Amino acid sequence: MKLYICEKPGQARDLARNLGVSGKGDGFIGDNSVAVTWAIGHLVQQLNPDEIDTKYSKWNTEDLPIVPEIWKMKPNAKTKKQLNIIKGLLQKSNHVVIATDGDREGEVIGRELLDYFEWTGNINRLWLTALDDNSIKKALNSLKQGSETEPLYAAGLARARADWLVGMSATRALSLMAQKKGYRGVLSVGRVQTPTLAIVVNRDIEIENFKTKDYYDILGVFSGVEAKWWFNNDEFSDENGRCLNKDFAQSVVDNVKSGGNAVVEKFATQRKKVSPPLLHSIDTLQEQANKKFGFSSKQTLDLAQSLYEKHKATTYPRSDCQYLPISQLSEVKDVMTAISNIDSNMGKLIVNADLTVQSKVWNDKKLSAHHAIIPTNNTQVNVSGMTTDESKLYDLICRSYIAQFYPSYEYDKTSIEINASGEMFNANINVDVNLGWKIVTNSQAELRQDTVPKLTKGQELTVDTVDIEIKQTKPPARYNEGALIKAMKNAHQFVTDVNLKKILRGDEGIGTSATRANIIELLKKRNFLTVIQKQIISTDTGRALISAVPTEVKDPGMTAIMEGSLSKIASGELTLDAFMDWQVEWLGKLIETIKSREISIESNIQTVECPECGKDMFLRQGKKGKFWGCSGYPDCKTVAQNNNGKAVFEKDMPDCPKCGKKLRRIKGEKGFFWSCKGYFDEPKCEFMTQDKAGKPFLK
Repeated sequence: MKLYICEKPGQARDLARNLGVSGKGDGFIGDNSVAVTWAIGHLVQQLNPDEIDTKYSKWNTEDLPIVPEIWKMKPNAKTKKQLNIIKGLLQKSNHVVIATDGDREGEVIGRELLDYFEWTGNINRLWLTALDDNSIKKALNSLKQGSETEPLYAAGLARARADWLVGMSATRALSLMAQKKGYRGVLSVGRVQTPTLAIVVNRDIEIENFKTKDYYDILGVFSGVEAKWWFNNDEFSDENGRCLNKDFAQSVVDNVKSGGNAVVEKFATQRKKVSPPLLHSIDTLQEQANKKFGFSSKQTLDLAQSLYEKHKATTYPRSDCQYLPISQLSEVKDVMTAISNIDSNMGKLIVNADLTVQSKVWNDKKLSAHHAIIPTNNTQVNVSGMTTDESKLYDLICRSYIAQFYPSYEYDKTSIEINASGEMFNANINVDVNLGWKIVTNSQAELRQDTVPKLTKGQELTVDTVDIEIKQTKPPARYNEGALIKAMKNAHQFVTDVNLKKILRGDEGIGTSATRANIIELLKKRNFLTVIQKQIISTDTGRALISAVPTEVKDPGMTAIMEGSLSKIASGELTLDAFMDWQVEWLGKLIETIKSREISIESNIQTVECPECGKDMFLRQGKKGKFWGCSGYPDCKTVAQNNNGKAVFEKDMPDCPKCGKKLRRIKGEKGFFWSCKGYFDEPKCEFMTQDKAGKPFLK
């Protein structure tokens, strides 16, 4: 039997339809000759430390680092049924086509199943760039050999194992050392999450420690022409070339005024052309969607995934590439026709597009595993079926594509240089000539038509006015999600170590295009980051972690270098074994560093004493909100409800006015309410009431 393994049920249905397979089974589509099945994310996962050895059930520094001799996997309990279905299908199969998402993680989701069941046989890879029928048929006609993408699997395993090693060992080591200082909590450490957190913490500290300084600009008006002083004195400048000395600025003003006249040293106009921006990768799409619509990075990724999977309107969303293969030039007309049929407003823009134009995005040398995110040529897309946010993102992707077939944006740049008593002043005036692609992207509504003075080189001008303008330096802006995604992508800018700079490529960042949004969400979920008015700010807990963690873990440069190593595994330049040997050696040194250093951290975790065993109880996050749990779990299972940060035990809960049993405060879909504990008893008490400021509303 030939078995296709997809990543999700929806993808399996699309693939089965194009294969002409229709028989429906339990967890698959097909028959005894061809079947299409699906995973539901990762169906198997790494063992926990205590499942490797029971000694790890208790946290001890002596047992660190934890390095498995053999990497074993276990079923994901929530999806065990589907795992067993795939097991049965594999037993009947001699040929597997991996049809999961075409990236590192997709490769792992498919191949880890084959390894888990020790399956051997012929393997092909279906590499999908979009899920519309035309794209699926095209991919089915050009299956890859399994060996072509196998290095991606090795890179995915390397990433997963490296994350496991750091997460399990460094988290335990740091938490145990912090607990010696009275810290009652877990300091969660991650290979990617911790340096990302450090970027935000460092920016927040920089802002808070920033001291405003005055600096001085000089503005002159010469025969009606406004120009700004060209400051070039290193003695009185800051790192940004601004004048910090008022007396020096005043001496310049006095000198210019005393001279009385000025001379035009340069007057030149040059036509400038700006090509359309590159197409979108998921990173640039997240940046633009955050800027234009306020979407979070995770929200943009989810919307892009829906446009790809549900609507078949756009291509693979987790791409890190902004270019297209030259071969796709033959599909331009079909894509434009589809867009026109789908959206009449876009059709108006396409009428004025020149489809013979070949912009710089068509470049085979710039391609990665996937090309840029673009609209598909699927004419059956139903825009009316999209949510408002999906439509906004689809519109953004379409405009980026259409803009490639519009002329360059053109403007005339006039440069003026004026010499006044030996002091140079300059002015630049831009006048739009042709908006070109800006009409499509809505980045500019109308032509700028500034007035350009008529001057000639050598012309004498009078000094009308010369004034000092006092300004103040401003701290750097806090990160929003788009800016943080960009910072993660460009991790090299945070590296100060000279040796690291030599080996770090500019395109090696923290995480990958497919994972950065999830990393930010994880940091928010763990209360390391919070969002206030679209600004990302580190919490006290997040800062406490960064203050305690060694440089080796929080340095963005080290993490970016590791990502570079994973890329080398994917390209076949580095082996999985060599990477893991290096990782284990590095981890050993890291744990020794944590053990030997003096961690400066105060307990910032609120605790209450457990009434049953006397141990500390901590505020924890549950599926239905926060609650207080005993640190003696599982021996002590005492819990308390959380009421505005306070632990409320059952004995202190108000009585039900109907049956006399205790009331409970419960978080529902529309907020908190109070319900009788007797709801599950016989006879049932169905008393419920509203929550008013943390108390039951009782008439």
